Amino acid sequence: MRSLRRRTGEAFGLLLLFTIVGLSRVWPPKWKLRRIAASAEVRAEREAAAEGLLARVREIEAGVPWLRPLDVVIRDECVDVRGHHISLFGAGPSKKSMTCRMSAFIVFSPDRDPEDAVAEIHRTFPPPDGLSPVGISESLHWDTDERQVAVEVAHDALWARLTRRHGEKSLGQLRQENGALCVWALHGQPYFTVV
Repeated sequence: MRSLRRRTGEAFGLLLLFTIVGLSRVWPPKWKLRRIAASAEVRAEREAAAEGLLARVREIEAGVPWLRPLDVVIRDECVDVRGHHISLFGAGPSKKSMTCRMSAFIVFSPDRDPEDAVAEIHRTFPPPDGLSPVGISESLHWDTDERQVAVEVAHDALWARLTRRHGEKSLGQLRQENGALCVWALHGQPYFTVV
């Protein structure tokens, strides 16, 4: 009888342990993360991140006089990162629940071959390798025969907003009107994280 109680107690203990571990992987729930993403605290951080990103966009526009943006797209999203980066041999899953990050995309169509335009930008106004002093990573992409540039929002975002400076024309419409497109992408570091 004692053995049965002990085994029942052990089984209950293991069940409780697995329940706690399971709940910790889904806590806080997605609805709570969405509420946090829309909160005043995150909104203040979002505004500060936007100021830094848009200051860099203005610096680029002033530094490359021939670059005439067809659009400047701001992608802002908060994503559930639980369970991402799981590896059998490397680091375990992230301890973070949600990260919020903002990116800007300067869409332009050069009046010359896109590769020549990008080479000129690198000569006269080189984007920094890695992170800029303000924590922004930058890259240049352009339409090729194999692939066309794109700006997308994560499909699994808990909160997302895509804003455009020059209206609601899609990249496809801009491409039809102007020819091959280039995108100067600026990706900011996470401006808010929930652990």
